[in-house]
Amino acid sequence: MSVFIEKISMALSRALHGKSLENITLKTKLREDLGLDSITSLTFLMALEEVIDGFIVDPDTLNMDDLECVQTIARYVECQLARN
Repeated sequence: MSVFIEKISMALSRALHGKSLENITLKTKLREDLGLDSITSLTFLMALEEVIDGFIVDPDTLNMDDLECVQTIARYVECQLARN
């Protein structure tokens, strides 16, 4: 799971317009700590699809809980990649 932290950080940085995310951890909360809102979340998910080969967001399987923190989004990415 932690193998995706760098890719998730890249996607978050793109969504947050280059904001430095040097101290990101698995427990970093996307809304509370980084300020992601609904628009930024969509931008983040699209950026994730660009930086992780083979990853596609499936709206039928994505839950708000998946966007809680870096760890939950990494878990979602792993599950989606395993399905493909």
